[in-house]
Amino acid sequence: MRPGYFIQTGLIGHEREESLRLVGKLLPSTIVLVRKDFSDRKDLIELIHTIKHLYSIEKDAREPYIAVDQEGGNVVRLAFLNYNPSNAFLGNLDNLRFTEYVGSRTGYDLKDIGIDWDLAPVLDLSSPYNQVILERSFSYDPLVVAEHGKAFIRGIQRFGVAATAKHFPGHGGVLGDSHLMLPRDERSKAAIKSDMFPFKEAVKEGVASIMLSHVLYTAIDDSNPATLSPAIYNMLRKDLRFNGLAITDSLNMKAVSKDFSTEEMGKRASRAGADILECVDIDRAMEMSQYLEMRDEKASAERILNLLPSKKANVEPPNDILNAFALISNAIKKTFVPLNPETTTAILYLDDTRESIVGDSFTNSRGIIKRLKETGLKLESFTSDDPASSYQEYEQMIVIGRNEHLKDRYMAIVEQMKGRRSVFISTGVPADLGLFPDGVGYISTFSTKVDAIAGAVFRAFGYF
Repeated sequence: MRPGYFIQTGLIGHEREESLRLVGKLLPSTIVLVRKDFSDRKDLIELIHTIKHLYSIEKDAREPYIAVDQEGGNVVRLAFLNYNPSNAFLGNLDNLRFTEYVGSRTGYDLKDIGIDWDLAPVLDLSSPYNQVILERSFSYDPLVVAEHGKAFIRGIQRFGVAATAKHFPGHGGVLGDSHLMLPRDERSKAAIKSDMFPFKEAVKEGVASIMLSHVLYTAIDDSNPATLSPAIYNMLRKDLRFNGLAITDSLNMKAVSKDFSTEEMGKRASRAGADILECVDIDRAMEMSQYLEMRDEKASAERILNLLPSKKANVEPPNDILNAFALISNAIKKTFVPLNPETTTAILYLDDTRESIVGDSFTNSRGIIKRLKETGLKLESFTSDDPASSYQEYEQMIVIGRNEHLKDRYMAIVEQMKGRRSVFISTGVPADLGLFPDGVGYISTFSTKVDAIAGAVFRAFGYF
């Protein structure tokens, strides 16, 4: 079996033509695409066609699985699709039928484009101070996470797209960002097993694949992060009785690449029990492929071959449902007197710097301004680049921001909101709720999606 068969790589590192030339040499069984790899839907479809032609016609090889991270919320590689606001949004709404619909909508859209594998859903427990997780999690409650995770998996796999439960055995118990460093989870084995509950339920649901985390769980293995740990893979196979495909998180992330050589990562992950080693950097993936020593090559090859679930549905789930829920399903976290729609209101869009490398969806202030102009509301728009003096004269104020508990600007924002009717619209998790005094309203959208924010503005004016 060619070494590339056990690799998932991307096109990162070169211009497209050169990356594809290297892909033709390695012939990985799966390629993961990111937003910078294509310009729009048409370009993506053409790229997928080019990749499949390279394999089937030029190389006479089995076509690779095309994968993406299409979680919804702030992790959406295909921004042109109508995606779900976030897992936190779904968990807060707590409507399992809707979550299953969202999975179905995602599966239908991906299959329609030619994508086989979604590296979602996240089944980590919520941790409002873990900058990697935030609104990517359904909840802090393992029961809620498990039920919504299963619903999403049912929906997406109905259309023959493989789902991925991640990041086993749970990334929510640490604060560090594994894109930048190796987090250590020093809790007891019992606490870690509690975090595993959603993954157990996902296995019962028939999830196609599980991604392991770049976290060091000292109570289980104090030498290897989960992606490189034989003990963690054994738990996955024996305790959870998982027979599907096990994939590492990307091995170019600093959590592992900082402390382990490419050779060490390749040998440790393959010996430990990974079926596929993800490494989005094509150059490093090619080097790593030389060092693979698969624990059971035949079993891994079978799991790869049988990754995709059978397609059970063809009818397109109606798009209108997603739009409607995004518009009205925000949550008031602090009550307030509704703003007067007859009074001109200042609306301040804070710069939306992402908290983690993994996030790639930001507050689209242009899109929101355009959307709100269509309503006829009396709004004057400002950004954080405008001096505070430019919006001090307004009697009413709406501020749109996210996760202010992770930033040091909130005192200045609160000062601007005092002494007038004001509402803060949070597009992140409501962990910053306590920063805002009584009298300042707080609405959480759990999302940077334009419809969700527009709906929160309508609620600020008391329309529903």
